[in-house]
Amino acid sequence: MSEGTNATRSRSRETTEDTTRRALLGAGIAGFGFSGLIDVLVLHLVFQWHHLLSGIYPMSTLDGLRVNILADGLFSIGMVIVTGIGLGLLWRSERRTDVSLAVRPIAGSALIGLGAFNLYDAIVDHALLGLHQPLSQAGRPLGLGGRYNLQWTIVSLLFVAAGYYVYRTGTKQREEQAPEHT
Repeated sequence: MSEGTNATRSRSRETTEDTTRRALLGAGIAGFGFSGLIDVLVLHLVFQWHHLLSGIYPMSTLDGLRVNILADGLFSIGMVIVTGIGLGLLWRSERRTDVSLAVRPIAGSALIGLGAFNLYDAIVDHALLGLHQPLSQAGRPLGLGGRYNLQWTIVSLLFVAAGYYVYRTGTKQREEQAPEHT
């Protein structure tokens, strides 16, 4: 066997495990960032139900609204960066392999990332830090007992469960289709 063939075989072995892990991580990070971006663009800026810091700075004053919109904008930039990092990892993983990456496990990982952001938002931003509450419920008690926090958490867990289901069915399907090595 030539040295080039050994290098290709070694690269192929690396790509089936390491590259797939990197691709799954990238998809999860991209899903996390995309969910944060959609949250801030739709709920904060379009519907204006609340803003990132509306639990601290009231939206009823011009100064409070300015601080909140600035925070929303900075958060949007951060989520674009997070999404870009995830997509970059996914792209690099795809470029490093000779074997096509399985779509279902990657889609499942992205859904898990999406649900993970929503869980983070409900538990950390809403319940622990009180940065904001859904539908401008400023002044509501902290915790998951706020008017919509429990529902937001349940929907988030459903996204994570759906992502896990898509991931697992994709990996099982891939394992069934893989040729056996003798």
